[in-house]
Amino acid sequence: MDNLRKLPEAEFDVMVALWKSKQSPVNTAYLMENVGKQKGWKAPTLISFLSRLEERGFIHSEKKGKERYYYTDTRKDEYVRSVTLDFLDRYHGGSFVQMLDLMYGKNSLSSKELDEMLKWLQEQY
Repeated sequence: MDNLRKLPEAEFDVMVALWKSKQSPVNTAYLMENVGKQKGWKAPTLISFLSRLEERGFIHSEKKGKERYYYTDTRKDEYVRSVTLDFLDRYHGGSFVQMLDLMYGKNSLSSKELDEMLKWLQEQY
């Protein structure tokens, strides 16, 4: 699932609640409890976000009795990878090194982080 479009923040929050769930599928009540209440949303707002996520192919749902249940169709790692690569392409010309140079130039990478990165690179190659 390459090239997933970046989600608006509210829809991403719904996806995080779905990804964090220990159970699948989850119902609307679960999502209201785990994301809707914290955000101050009413049920129709949450349902609107769920509908958009379903239209975009991130989730699907099925109705069982009076309750609707939601399943994720996109794994978190797939989504994060896609939007990260898009960010890298858009803002750094696809260059991981250019991004790191910019970050290091701002002193946002500590020596420990640089050591961890070097260790990771050595393990990869």
